[in-house]
Amino acid sequence: MDIVCAELGRNNLNSEVGHELGGLGIGRGNLHRSETTSSVAMLSLTLIFVLVHCGLASLRDVGEKLIGERAFRVIFAAVSLPLALSTVVYFINHRYDGIQLWQLQSVPGLHQLVWCSSFVSFIFLYPSTFNLLEVAAVQKSKMHLWETGIMRITRHPQMVGQVIWCLAHTLWIVCSVAVAASIGLIGHHLFGV
Repeated sequence: MDIVCAELGRNNLNSEVGHELGGLGIGRGNLHRSETTSSVAMLSLTLIFVLVHCGLASLRDVGEKLIGERAFRVIFAAVSLPLALSTVVYFINHRYDGIQLWQLQSVPGLHQLVWCSSFVSFIFLYPSTFNLLEVAAVQKSKMHLWETGIMRITRHPQMVGQVIWCLAHTLWIVCSVAVAASIGLIGHHLFGV
């Protein structure tokens, strides 16, 4: 019932806004421009994060020689984490913006598939990403190559986990902003491999 009320309210608001602003040229006819703006912004934020994150990572050897290992890791984290956070927050706030590409949420079992895929993706993502002492620059970061657990399945668990997460969320959310985020994240992880 809440969904129906929200949909009716949105349709009523859209018709009122379109009617009131139609004379100014900002009505329904121009909604397409604003729908693509969120998708372009999402892809741009992802690209900015990727360029800065990968750019700083490529300068690691030079940076550590110039200012020391710990100072470089602190700068790396201080630049990368806010960019990542702002990109994630933008995605959360705009995940349903853009052009809706398909509607599969009523397909039986899809909700469970998305939840299970998200769970499996974090099994891949967690061991390769979240050593919080390394992220906070308390411990020296190092390459982790385990011969047990998830590393027996793939040599690139973060990439595999990110691809699974992106595909599951794109299948569920199905709008151009989710596709833009998925393209950016999958491209970033494929580039890193």
